[in-house]
Amino acid sequence: MISTYKNHFHNQNIYLEFDLEDMKNINTDTFKTISKENHAPLQMMIDGSETEKRNFIQEHGFKRARVCYSMTVRKSDMLSKDISGLKLLHAKEGETIYDELAKIYFDYYKKTHESINPLSVDFDESKEILTKEVYYNDESGMNLAFVEDNEIAYVYTSDLDKADEFFKSLCEKLFNDYEEIFFEADDVDESAMHLKNIFIGGVDEITETWIYKLNDK
Repeated sequence: MISTYKNHFHNQNIYLEFDLEDMKNINTDTFKTISKENHAPLQMMIDGSETEKRNFIQEHGFKRARVCYSMTVRKSDMLSKDISGLKLLHAKEGETIYDELAKIYFDYYKKTHESINPLSVDFDESKEILTKEVYYNDESGMNLAFVEDNEIAYVYTSDLDKADEFFKSLCEKLFNDYEEIFFEADDVDESAMHLKNIFIGGVDEITETWIYKLNDK
């Protein structure tokens, strides 16, 4: 049995879920019918280890649109052991600078999701998913990170070539208080992938996003 649902924050696509034993009752016409009835593309999120399900949906017209890496890292995982001297600035929800940084991130987030499943809420509602604190530095372009405890929730850098020092400085600060740091990095998010790439390993889980569009057929 196929379950369908929608995501309020990204409401263009119809999300699908089904188990391996359901595949014998599913064919290409099944996906085509669901897409036509809802006048929308279909989206599936699968674990990177689900080889059988991946092969099945690929054979029936789905295309992989994104890979998300769930990361758990320690200080010893950092590629560079050099200490960053970059100064971190800090803002909290309710401050003017917080809203300015949130708007910068909103525009970036919207852009990275546009081709997969566009953001469907406005700026004010999008702030609900952000953490209450953000670290930033604007000496060499804009670098920012929304953080909660030992989780780096969202990041953005306007200059990837100069982002290393900011990310290193941020992680050094967090490692002073925590043994481990958690974050996610999508392969369509250059800023988050740059953060991922300052570490060796650390991948806990891989989640793939697959999209079915009738006009791709």
